[in-house]
Amino acid sequence: MTKYRGKKLHRPAHPKIYIWSHTKKAEIEYFQGFKNYLKTPLLMPKKKKCGDPQKLIYEVIGWKKENIKDEDKDQVWCIFDVDSFYEPNKQGMLQAIKDAHQNKIKIAYINECFELWIYLHFQKPTSAIKRGKEIEKKIQKAFTLNKLGKYKKNQNIFELLLPFQAQALKNAKQLTTQLYKQINWESVLARSGNPATNFHLLIQEVLKLYHK
Repeated sequence: MTKYRGKKLHRPAHPKIYIWSHTKKAEIEYFQGFKNYLKTPLLMPKKKKCGDPQKLIYEVIGWKKENIKDEDKDQVWCIFDVDSFYEPNKQGMLQAIKDAHQNKIKIAYINECFELWIYLHFQKPTSAIKRGKEIEKKIQKAFTLNKLGKYKKNQNIFELLLPFQAQALKNAKQLTTQLYKQINWESVLARSGNPATNFHLLIQEVLKLYHK
């Protein structure tokens, strides 16, 4: 057995993935379900009550400066629905994303709403989606066809969706073909960018924790 005299053996921690959301429930509960499934302490879903994505981004920038060291190689993501946040203040949103990138924070967006990610587990939409009853009816139809019971908005449905995750990744890749560094944020966040998401890029990073 090797002995270490006078020195403590330093074991660097495995890189973590911190996922921040400003929404009340759906997104962060989805990732909490993911964390429970993977049984990993390396996935850290976090929630910060903010009025809009821009405020979330700047809150997380401040948090990261105080809590994360570059040598730890942790990933920090902010997730948000595009919803009605982009159009009223385009330059503010684009500047916030630019500032996030300068602070090594990645953005996972869904245009228009989180229900798009749920729907992608079953089908790829061919036209713009609308939040509310329209997309919820489509999800319920898919739930019924796949004998998943009644769909309820904001319920934790990670385990229900898990068997269809590979299909969601495939559909999302077809819907949004750019690599992260190639994303034209002005385009994907606009109304004409609906439907679009890069959620699959975050999911792929989380899946890598399964092998650690």
